[in-house]
Amino acid sequence: MILTQRNILGGPERDLAAAIVLRRALQAECVPIEVPGLDELDVMLALGGSITPSAGPAGVRDVRFSRARRRITATVVVPAGELDAATPELDALLPYLAELAATVASRCVPAEPDAVRAALAGAFERGVAAARAA
Repeated sequence: MILTQRNILGGPERDLAAAIVLRRALQAECVPIEVPGLDELDVMLALGGSITPSAGPAGVRDVRFSRARRRITATVVVPAGELDAATPELDALLPYLAELAATVASRCVPAEPDAVRAALAGAFERGVAAARAA
């Protein structure tokens, strides 16, 4: 599965370099994951900050699944307050990435989503851990 990730940073205190490291780590971890009926997961990661605390309600939003294109697009919104409270701040992403994994699994493999959810959530956790260590 191909993972593409774009970022919206809600303030100057959010480090663009960290977002790039996170993207590379998540992409590397998602390469070996195979999700039936899905070739690409396109994620917009909206990290709140001092200028824009969040880009709407927190969580996984605007999920669109194109069965013909075998692609899911989604926006993951993490409010500034949650990022500021987490140490390191990347840890604040984990519950939202777990929600994203569950959403993908339920859309692509509704009959048996558990294995897909576990594989994706594990890849996301390893990606965040790798980005945190970088």
